Amino acid sequence: MLAITVPTFGGPDVLRAAELPVPAPGPGQVLIAVESAGVGYVDVMARAGDYAPLAEPGFVPGLEAAGTVTATGDDVDPAWTGRRVYALTWRGAYAEQVVADLAGVVPLPTGVDAETAVALGVNALVARTGLRRAGVQAGERVLVRGAGGGIGVHAVQLAAAAGSEVTAVTSSAERGARLRELGAAHVQDRATARESADAYDVVVDTVAGPELGHHLGRLRANGRYVLCGGAGGAPSADAFDAIMTGFHRSPTLIALSLNSLGAAELAAAAAELFAPATTGELRGIVDERFPLADAHRAHERLEATPVFGRLTLHP
Repeated sequence: MLAITVPTFGGPDVLRAAELPVPAPGPGQVLIAVESAGVGYVDVMARAGDYAPLAEPGFVPGLEAAGTVTATGDDVDPAWTGRRVYALTWRGAYAEQVVADLAGVVPLPTGVDAETAVALGVNALVARTGLRRAGVQAGERVLVRGAGGGIGVHAVQLAAAAGSEVTAVTSSAERGARLRELGAAHVQDRATARESADAYDVVVDTVAGPELGHHLGRLRANGRYVLCGGAGGAPSADAFDAIMTGFHRSPTLIALSLNSLGAAELAAAAAELFAPATTGELRGIVDERFPLADAHRAHERLEATPVFGRLTLHP
């Protein structure tokens, strides 16, 4: 089968197409013929050697895929064969076929195709989990940083669906208009967002970077800050001073990584997300799709220009 490997850490050019043996599903696993795989910043970090769970080169990247089950492990009900599914694979999805633990596999409902499932996938899971941990309520003011990114587009939709007043921070008027279509009530330009003194009950931050401290200081009393990404790099050394200066407002800082959650819990959450996708209440946003062999081009695109929603690979 065709697969993309990371023989050494580095830039997009280190990604290599290779012919590898089709993996065999072991106990508690299924084999999936991949129709669509997601491309995200975690993959970029893994390729560069900055993702701790994949500390050694020589792996096939890709943490999520959707397609059809073609084989099952000896202890798995063979009735799974032929089912169309979404799977959290954690590695190996940049390939024509991938094995996945059954605990992280979700049957796809009618009306949700493989690409939509991946476009939602991990990013929507982060947004959903972050908003739930923040306890977002109808009528609250929610700010989403990096609102046009993979996590952000879902945070906007889910917060708006919960009845919140959503402000989206993004990089252009065009992206702002698209975010309004997804439910944002207000849009702030990323370049001037620091000038705003508006306060929020919840901030969803997929960016981090030097501006984190400023946005942390924009929480209302009893506000909750969900840090669920680091596309902007490390925060400044004084970023968390706002916790102490705002101590008497009782701010809460929540750091969120899906790596802390079990596969079964994540699969159950994904199943909940796919239900509203069948009716169009929740949209999976795909910016651009690439052939599997052009995975390096997808990584170049992700690092070079802003992506609205998700990039996907297709064998």
